[in-house]
Amino acid sequence: MPTNPRALAAGRGSRINSGDHAGQRGVTNVDKETPKNANIAQQIFEDLQRQILGGKLGAGERLLGERELAAKYGTNRNTLREAVRKLEQARLVSVRHGRGVTVTDFRRTGTPELLSPYLQAGPDMVEVAEIIGDVLEPRILLLEYAARLAVRRAEPADVDRLSDIGDLLIAAFEAGDAAVVARGFQRWLDVLVEAGHSVSVRWIANSLFDALRDTLERFPNLWVLEPTFPDYLTGLVKALRTQDEQSAVTITRNYYERVDRQLMALLHALAGVNTTPSEVPAPHEDGERDSAVDAAPAPAMAAGPAPTQN
Repeated sequence: MPTNPRALAAGRGSRINSGDHAGQRGVTNVDKETPKNANIAQQIFEDLQRQILGGKLGAGERLLGERELAAKYGTNRNTLREAVRKLEQARLVSVRHGRGVTVTDFRRTGTPELLSPYLQAGPDMVEVAEIIGDVLEPRILLLEYAARLAVRRAEPADVDRLSDIGDLLIAAFEAGDAAVVARGFQRWLDVLVEAGHSVSVRWIANSLFDALRDTLERFPNLWVLEPTFPDYLTGLVKALRTQDEQSAVTITRNYYERVDRQLMALLHALAGVNTTPSEVPAPHEDGERDSAVDAAPAPAMAAGPAPTQN
C-alpha cells in the first residue's frame, strides 16, 4: 500500500479516471453538483411533489429507500438526496435517521410557494377555489397596510416613482399593451411596498407576491379584466401626495374587492359551484366596456397582468 503523498494522489487520480466500478463511484461524487445532475434532481423533485400534492402519496406514507428510488429514476443516490432535500425544504416530507423519508400533511406544513404547484396537481377544483379565495383577503390586508405605511413614511421620490410608473401603465393599458402592463405593474407594486420602508412587510410581500405571480403566469385564464385599473393607480398616488391615509386604504380595498368578485365567480364556475348574487361581478357603471379594457387585463391578484396568449 503506498504511503507517500504522491503515490496516494496518483492512486486517487487513477481511480477516478478508470473505467472500473470504483472509478465510476468517483466520477459520481465529482459530478454530483453539475448542471445536468441538478436538473435531474429538480425533475425528480417536481415528480414527487406532483404525487404528494395530487394525493398519490398521502400524509404518513414513506418513500422508497434511497437505493430503490435511485434505481426507479435511473440516477445516483447523491442526485436523489438533492431531490429529497428540496422536498424537505418545501415541507412536503420529513427526514429522520433510521425512519426514512415520510410524507407530511402539506395542508398543515406548507407555505404560499405551494400554491402554484398545487393548482397544477390538485385533483379537487373546489378546494383549489377555496385556497385561492382564502389568500385574497390577506392579500388585500397586506396591500392596505402597505398603503398606510406609504402614506406615513414615503419620501417625495417614492411617490414620484409610483406616479411615473403609473402614467406608463395607464398609457399601456389604454393602448392595449398587456405585456407592458404585466411587467410594469409588478414593478409598481414593488415600489409601493418599498415606499413604506418596512423590512418585515417587504419580506411578507415577497413571499405572497411571488406565489401569486407564479400562479397567474402559469394559469392566465385566472386573469380578470377590471376597467377601473387606471382610477386605482391615480387615486392611490393622489392619496399619498395628500397624506390621506383613509382614502388610500379605501381605494385599495374597493379596487381589489371588485377584482376578487370577478375572480371568485370565475373560479366557482371552473369548480362547478353555484355562485350567489353577491359573488357575481358588478357591471361597469355605464354598462359598456371600452375596447382598450378588453385588450388589456388588469391585475387579478396583485401580481400584474399576464401577457395575452396567441
